[in-house]
Amino acid sequence: MKTVLWLCNRPIEETADRRDGTWFTAMARTLVESGEIRLVVVGQGKVKSAARYDYRDITQWVVPYELLNRKGLPTWQTIKSIQQVADEVKPDLIHVWGAENYWGLLTARGMLEGPAILEIQGIKYVCAKVFYGNLTLAERIRCIGPLEILRPGCSLFFGKRKFERWGRFEKEMVLKHKYISTQSDWVRAHMLAVKPESTMFNTGMMLRREFFQTHAWTPNALENNGGPNIFSSSSGPAAYKGLHVLVRAISILKKEYPGIILNVAGDIMAKGIRRSGYSRWLLNEAHRVGISDNIRWLGPLDANEIVQLYHQASAVVIPSFVETYSLVMAEAMVVGVPVVASYAGAMPELARDGESALFFPSGDETACAWQLRRILSEPDLAHRLSNKAREIGLSRNEPRAVTEWQIEIYNKILATERAC
Repeated sequence: MKTVLWLCNRPIEETADRRDGTWFTAMARTLVESGEIRLVVVGQGKVKSAARYDYRDITQWVVPYELLNRKGLPTWQTIKSIQQVADEVKPDLIHVWGAENYWGLLTARGMLEGPAILEIQGIKYVCAKVFYGNLTLAERIRCIGPLEILRPGCSLFFGKRKFERWGRFEKEMVLKHKYISTQSDWVRAHMLAVKPESTMFNTGMMLRREFFQTHAWTPNALENNGGPNIFSSSSGPAAYKGLHVLVRAISILKKEYPGIILNVAGDIMAKGIRRSGYSRWLLNEAHRVGISDNIRWLGPLDANEIVQLYHQASAVVIPSFVETYSLVMAEAMVVGVPVVASYAGAMPELARDGESALFFPSGDETACAWQLRRILSEPDLAHRLSNKAREIGLSRNEPRAVTEWQIEIYNKILATERAC
């Protein structure tokens, strides 16, 4: 049995289902169940110092969230704790989940020894290019609220600068890792632009079991009382996720469908002073275009709640300006909900326009509304999109195949290391 050390932004836990990172939680469970992998995890959590919190058959340590220094690293005490874990478990391989945190710097700079694979989940220096989500200067100014006044670093301007600055650390990780894994050709292209000689692997995306175990979406979902339901989701209040584009698209459709409902999942509308300026502006924008009563801000949801909303939805919309994969789109396709997505990042790789999804140019609310209207007004089109999307999703994200391929990636790296 091979021992693999995972370095993750989140610990593996039951409550993680309502947050981001659900794919590696699902992957962790299936890898351990395979009987071929002994999994050890180090993740970040709300702890004061490194502590052990095992999850089922997974050995796990949680280290505290910390401000990083100019070298992109946490305190030396935290680094030492992670090193002690590695020394104790002696992993055959280290799997770094994401370049958006400091984990990859530990392996890139030799603070953790042994073969390591860097998994690319997001690319901050690429996201920085579309960080404002086409908001005008006046709109960006109106995104300054109480939170941004008290903590200027939370503003869109400083958020963009942080993404740009972290980009040099991301590129350092890519340059200093021999093995890199991606989840799309779009990400692969960006990685090869930084380091053409990389040994690249394409990781399959593991989805939560609830999406495979449910029945297929049916066109009857179009017959909602009062008007169609549209579903969207965002991990947080980021302008580059494009929710304002969808809000404007819904306002266009409201003229034809007065009872239309937009259900938005995700940790977007924090309460009180914690609410971001972008979220406050988004509420004002919804009021300005006359659809405040047509939007339901649902907050974080678990898999079962999302599945239920999928079955009630007429369509799922992903209006983002950049996506390295799009978990929401993959999950919707497995269930068979018709998808409308912006033609951005890796999303065009997941479906073909007019066959398994409908696409629109990023930032174009009019085109987004038009594609949604096609689904709402053409039941045969919705049915064809649903059937084809589900066929593709069930094949592409089949759990056993994804698990076996991940184990094969580990085996190939270890075989290469032994040969060297």
